[in-house]
Amino acid sequence: MQSKQVQLLLQQLETRYPAAFKRNYLLYSQIKTRGILDDQREVIPWVLAVMIFIPISLILKDFYLTHLENLDPLQSHSYAIISILLVLMWVLPFVIKQIKHSSNSLYQLQRHAPFKLAAVILLSGLNLMFLESSLLMWILFYFGVNFGFVRFYKENLFRDHSQSVEHHQLQQLRRVCFWAYKQTVKSRLQLRFSSHQSEDYQARKTQLGHEVDLYVQLLKYEHAYCKQIKHIDLDSYIDEKL
Repeated sequence: MQSKQVQLLLQQLETRYPAAFKRNYLLYSQIKTRGILDDQREVIPWVLAVMIFIPISLILKDFYLTHLENLDPLQSHSYAIISILLVLMWVLPFVIKQIKHSSNSLYQLQRHAPFKLAAVILLSGLNLMFLESSLLMWILFYFGVNFGFVRFYKENLFRDHSQSVEHHQLQQLRRVCFWAYKQTVKSRLQLRFSSHQSEDYQARKTQLGHEVDLYVQLLKYEHAYCKQIKHIDLDSYIDEKL
């Protein structure tokens, strides 16, 4: 698919389904970069992570140190970091769900992130219980923020020739994909609570069929456009560079 084709498709979708472009926010891929480390914007998510999570960890550290007895500074800071990672773990399944139903190729890359973050949290707990290493605490915090925030805030592996307008079009197409998925879920719930003999049930069943077809077709469009402007995986990126 070419950029002009996608732009025309988005215009048609916005005319027919205006709700798909309203209050339908995706919690991933706020920054899109070319290659792996070929773009200066790669540093932006880390700057944001430092500005957000370091102050929060220090505030929580002081809170735990004040309100929980028999904790030393290292233990209270470990509690603070684990608390932050648990919040990220709580949000992560919803982000993964958004990705799963709006971009199949990106889902294949990110689907194991919750398990990686869970492993980091487990190791942080073991460090708190047995080793009490400040260095290990910060190393695990780095990996936890990476798996739970940075990798979702940015999306790399875009091709060198891809343009910002194409990145925006891809994100808009993903928004419509996720909206179409939510419509199928809504229709299935309505069908479950409708009488099988009613006319309303048959109408809703027909509508669900149209929504499923739309959702499947939109996912195909997204995947085709994604392959056009982005390396689907790391192997394809390395093959092109070599």
